[in-house]
Amino acid sequence: MQTMQVKCNIDFCDILFTFTLLLSFLTTAQTLPKTPEGWTVFSPSDESLIVYVSSSDGNDETAQTYTKTELGNSPFSPPENILLRPFKTFDAAFKRTRNNKPDWILVKRGDEFFESIKVKNGKSLTEPSLISTYGKTKTNPRFNTGKRKALSICCKSFSFIAVQGLDFYAHTRDPKSKYFTSSEGAYGLGVYISEEKLGNGLLIEGNRFNFYTNNVVQGLGTLKNIMIRRNSFFDNYSTTSHSQGFYAANVSLTLEENIFDHNGWLVHADQEHSKAQGAATMFNHNTYFANSKNVTFINNIFIRSSSIHNKWTANNGAHSSSNVAIKNNLYLDGEIGISAGGNKPGSYRFNNYQISDNVMLNIGRSQPTNRALGWGLEIKDWDGGIVKNNYFLNQVTREVTNSYGINISGTTQNLIITNNVFNSLHNANALILENKGVKKEITINNNYFTFTADGGALIKNHGKLNGYTFYNNKYFHQSGRNHVYTTKSKKNSFWQNIFTFNDDNNFVDWVSQTNEKESQWIKPNIKEERTIESYLKSIKEKENTAHFISKVRSMSFLNWDDRFTAEQVNKYIKLGYTINEHIDE
Repeated sequence: MQTMQVKCNIDFCDILFTFTLLLSFLTTAQTLPKTPEGWTVFSPSDESLIVYVSSSDGNDETAQTYTKTELGNSPFSPPENILLRPFKTFDAAFKRTRNNKPDWILVKRGDEFFESIKVKNGKSLTEPSLISTYGKTKTNPRFNTGKRKALSICCKSFSFIAVQGLDFYAHTRDPKSKYFTSSEGAYGLGVYISEEKLGNGLLIEGNRFNFYTNNVVQGLGTLKNIMIRRNSFFDNYSTTSHSQGFYAANVSLTLEENIFDHNGWLVHADQEHSKAQGAATMFNHNTYFANSKNVTFINNIFIRSSSIHNKWTANNGAHSSSNVAIKNNLYLDGEIGISAGGNKPGSYRFNNYQISDNVMLNIGRSQPTNRALGWGLEIKDWDGGIVKNNYFLNQVTREVTNSYGINISGTTQNLIITNNVFNSLHNANALILENKGVKKEITINNNYFTFTADGGALIKNHGKLNGYTFYNNKYFHQSGRNHVYTTKSKKNSFWQNIFTFNDDNNFVDWVSQTNEKESQWIKPNIKEERTIESYLKSIKEKENTAHFISKVRSMSFLNWDDRFTAEQVNKYIKLGYTINEHIDE
């Protein structure tokens, strides 16, 4: 996809980013159908060779291979009149499959292995090589890989590979495991493409990766049609280096309906625990994407990151990260929701970003690094973007004192902030406008800034408002206190004006300074402060966050529960905020 440089009005940007999102899916989509439950449907071709693997009743010496003719269309549940002869080890089964053919390896559900897996190329997007499962048990087969990699593709070209429904567990790195030996380990999923090589067609679906140091997709070559969907990435940590739930660089891919929890740390950072003990650090995150283009995040759940849930960097100059869509994800806890601004400052590094329909709840709740951060969205050095229909809600942890909804900084232009809801953010500023760097054509409209009495400023501006246009925003602060201030502070030998408002008296001053049209100081009609706990009550589940996390973590390819998906939780949360109706004060 060509990088696009445009000046946005709201309607045009909606069309542009909807097209970008659709095109991103088309360039990464697997063309196979889905079941009503949302899983990819695989059917063997006439050319497929199918092998079975079972650690419990397999035998590498007597195992056989099968064809579609022998098995019919249901190799996942083989006909009872066939006496299966599976392999005992994955490695032996792998050696019987062919490269560039639509061959299948099916692993018995509920079995346990102490080895890693390998992959071979398939024939096409509709006839991939497949590693999946068979049997009646509702438990994924588990591959205990210890300090070894779980699945590695390096460094040559690959094509048309699908891996579905396996559990990968670095069992010797889990302190609660009976197999625990040390923190020595490796990544789980690892994909690297060398320069001038092509990786085309990779589906990783319904797998679980637990206690690795990282999961990585990167390379100097070309990666396309990469789909990472409905996987779980839990408890990654390192005692010697940085650690992420998922790291990607120079890639185009889609993350869809995955679950990320507790990545980048083993224990809280405190006086007794440092990186050497696997403690949380500011360098570790749920996801970290560097210099990546044509990327979609949709309907994922991000919980308890060491620091940032989604970190984005663009260190190769202007537009070195482009065409990114982050849509309808759920963010809970961690320190920072989305940061598209690190690490190397520079004008217009981030191009055509759409951040829409996401829900952020209680960012900062557990303070993994022992810092008092609760940041929602960091925007820095953007050229073209829209942030719309997001919900920044319920930061209620008293110890979190450095908190905000959105912070706009750097040299940024062609940005729209529209139809977002900021509500119940303790000790937070809803919107921070930093004065460093030139700002051009930034529109902030139709947002709902509603704070309880213990909230901070609705708008905090450092310096002049050149380049900003405000209109039709709704403001309300329950404090009723007249402690809004206008001050001056000396910094780096020049004077910096600071204007902050959080009550109706200073709202008048705000309108006078900004000439904001159609704005109101009015209380929105919020049905209720919706939370994870109230959602659990609505579905008749135990009403605490720990229970929610436990239920989310228990989901798998064979145990998927739509009630604990971002799509269902976000729908419930949003319905509590009827933002187009108001209560007269």
